[in-house]
Parts: sequence; C-alpha cells; structure tokens
Amino acid sequence: MEGAPRQGLGSFFRALMDFVDERGLRECVSAATRATIDDPPRVLSFISSTAIDDIESVLQKLVGDEGLAECGIACARPLGWTILQPIIRMAFMVFGQSPGPIFANLDRFFSMVTRGITFSWQPGAKCGAVLTRFDGEGTPEAAFHVLRGTLLFAYELSGTVGEVGMPQVVESTPAGVTVRYDVRWH
Repeated sequence: MEGAPRQGLGSFFRALMDFVDERGLRECVSAATRATIDDPPRVLSFISSTAIDDIESVLQKLVGDEGLAECGIACARPLGWTILQPIIRMAFMVFGQSPGPIFANLDRFFSMVTRGITFSWQPGAKCGAVLTRFDGEGTPEAAFHVLRGTLLFAYELSGTVGEVGMPQVVESTPAGVTVRYDVRWH
C-alpha cells in the first residue's frame, strides 16, 4: 500500500466489491487484490489505490467503459446518500439545487473519500468542464471511466437530467494525469 499516490475510502472499496460480486467477477482479479477483498478495509479508513486500480482494470476488460460508468454510479450512491449528504444539502441551500454547485465543490466532496485526486471547475450556462488531476504514474484508463459514472451521479443528486462526456486526457506526466470531462444539463 505504501507508495500509492491515490487512496480511496473503505466504504468506496466495499461498494466497488458489491458491484463486482453482483456480477460474479471476484475471481478475475490478482491474488494480492483477492487478499485485500478477503480482509477489506474498515469503512472509514483509506486504502491504497493499487487494489482499486486492479479491480477497475479487470472490470474494463469484462464490462467495457459504459459498465465502468455504471460502476461509478453504483459506488457513488452509498457515499452520496449517506456520508456526503449533509454537505451536499448545504451546498444546495447556499448555491441552489443544480449540478453546478456539485461540480464546483468536487474537491470538498472528494477530499472526504479520496486522496490524490483533485478537481477544478470551468462553469458555463448549464454546462462546463470538470478538470481532474490523478496523482502519480500509471493511473489506469479504467479509473477515468469510473469517475465519469461518479460525475453522472451529480444529476441524480440534483434531480436533473444531463450528460458527462467521455474522459479526455489533457496532460500526462510522471507526476500525474489531468483528465477533462465536459458536462451539460437540461
């Protein structure tokens, strides 16, 4: 686990495992990842991205990019409707109930459940771009598609209909990768 530039909350890992187990895919991951699955992290502790990356990469081969987006939504729901709900409600009370306040505050929300992923927001009129920075080398493409699904959850939270474009890598260096997601809602 040491040396991993990104981490996820144990509750995220458990939601990811629920998604995997519903599809009977547990045996497809590496032995090291299965060991982590067999001894999962506590709900409010952080886990290295190594096992998460392995699981998401295997999922990409088996369910494709849209399946990964479904995974992102499935993993976002238990966090968004529980741990993050009071903060999201506050954002809606202050800024109005639309996806905009969620996208504008992704750094605040994600800092509670991840480490090594940062966000910036470029707003437009019922649209914009989310720029996401994944720290470190070797972030698998699968992680970008899972995050796309997580961003789609913003529409469910705000009761709106919208789209999140496919991830576009805008910069990749040994220090990390920056990915752009174009978003729009009706």
